[in-house]
Amino acid sequence: MRIAYVAGTALPSRVASAVNVMGMCRAFAAAGHEVTLYARGRQQDAPAVFEAFGMPPLFELVLRAPPGLPLAKNLLYALLAARAMSERPRPDLLYGRHAYALAAAVARIPAPFIYEAHALPRRRARRLAESWLFRHPRLALAVAISRSLAEDYAAAVPALAGRPMMVAHDGADPVSDPGPPPEPWPGRPGAAQFGYVGHLYPGKGMETVAALAEALPECDLHVVGGMEGDIAAWRGRCAGRANLHFHGHVPHARVPAYLAQFDLLLAPPAPSVASSAGREIGRWMSPLKLFEYMAAGRPILASDIPALREILAGTGAAILLPPGDAAAWAAAARALLADPARAEALGARARAVLLETYSWDARAARILARLEDGRA
Repeated sequence: MRIAYVAGTALPSRVASAVNVMGMCRAFAAAGHEVTLYARGRQQDAPAVFEAFGMPPLFELVLRAPPGLPLAKNLLYALLAARAMSERPRPDLLYGRHAYALAAAVARIPAPFIYEAHALPRRRARRLAESWLFRHPRLALAVAISRSLAEDYAAAVPALAGRPMMVAHDGADPVSDPGPPPEPWPGRPGAAQFGYVGHLYPGKGMETVAALAEALPECDLHVVGGMEGDIAAWRGRCAGRANLHFHGHVPHARVPAYLAQFDLLLAPPAPSVASSAGREIGRWMSPLKLFEYMAAGRPILASDIPALREILAGTGAAILLPPGDAAAWAAAARALLADPARAEALGARARAVLLETYSWDARAARILARLEDGRA
């Protein structure tokens, strides 16, 4: 099947959406489909995009509209992407998570389509675009990244009544070879190494990481990721905590090498979480770092909030803890360090759950299977 995936993400990029679209396109291509990904950027950067994600060019990458132009993210980009798509062989399936570009493509190309939603729209223009997509007779499937998001769409969008919709959480690729360890490593020899990977926006979890650095002076805590301004702010707030190390942004292909260094992984978001645009997403999120943690096969401590509970509850893949309760997190961490067999079993179970349910390959297969069920 020929699949045209249209995304609004700028590539190369540090944002989570870039991981999602690259992972899904790789999975569709690995399943034997002919895939073209349309995204924002400069066409000459395509080889660097594949390199940053550590994947071979299994699919075609079409980049249009250099990032930064006032209308490139939405209207201008949507038109450019749809035009580029219409100049290529007609796809059998349109797949998109960018409402404007997908709507422009659907208007020009007579193919069934799947729309993937990651948050309810705030802007009226996107609400109108989504409403048009949801009412369109060629809508084959709507995908939501969490049960809460699917429920909220069903309540807010009457046009979805009776239309096919499924929940598909985000995912990660299993790791066979994490690559060489990062050097030099700032952690102390013999000290337990704890890791947090992700952005430092309010509510993402840095507040708990900082508190644990103070509560666990015998352990080293590492923060991988974050924008430069956020890192500088947290360095200032945590001055004097010699056991807290900020590694900054690393290419996505190198993240497994960092995860392999940690004895314990931290996923401590608060119930209220801000996106890169400052928008509240805590109810709907499906954190990519959680699935990458699971792929690493390391024990995980995670916040007991609805967005994580619907992924982890009953799986045995992580220990769920009260969000923001540094004392409870410190006690759980010390208990795991004192019980290596339990820690190892927890990490192994996390990896098994990832392979069974949450790999990009498994996610792509479930979505396409639901598509075929709808056609039957």
